[in-house]
Amino acid sequence: MANIKEYMPGYIDADLGLRNCGDDEEQYRETVRIVCRYGDEKKAQLERLMQERDYERFLTEIHALKNNFATVGAMDLANRARSLEDRCRAGKRDGVIEEGFVLADDYGSFIEDLKKTVKQIDKEEGLVAGDDEIDRSFEEIKQCVLDGRFDAASDLFEVLAFFNLPDNSEAFVDEMRRSLLEEDKDGVLHALKKYRT
Repeated sequence: MANIKEYMPGYIDADLGLRNCGDDEEQYRETVRIVCRYGDEKKAQLERLMQERDYERFLTEIHALKNNFATVGAMDLANRARSLEDRCRAGKRDGVIEEGFVLADDYGSFIEDLKKTVKQIDKEEGLVAGDDEIDRSFEEIKQCVLDGRFDAASDLFEVLAFFNLPDNSEAFVDEMRRSLLEEDKDGVLHALKKYRT
């Protein structure tokens, strides 16, 4: 089994992350996967709250984000989130939104780094599907979308995107995620068609 610590970006203290997960590497891996799985959605939500200047809900989200960073061992990011949380809680809102957007950008990079880590580990351990399995997964995604089951389609796509899609498919992945989040049936079908051609 691959050692996750060898693949984590340098700014993440994987030893601390492991300790936070009871020194259980499987639990740490699963925690990293969960943070990745919901990262894009959480980033979009955080940005929306900042655009709306919804400080109350922003406070809740930044608190959760701080905990996610700390749990996996990204302490610099956790400390920055804590600073925003503390200032917002104390009613000192000057600069919170501006700094929040910078943190949201760094959060996006953090999620991409974690996804690369997961992909590298899965590749080393042979957890990569063949073309037939990828085609079947796309057919299942398409059927879910046609049935209006966007959550199920999104779940299937996230598993597929984590493990199997080529590194040069980032634009497709972004388009699919956006279309699935917006429950845009035509957008999903268009993205699938583009990917296959």
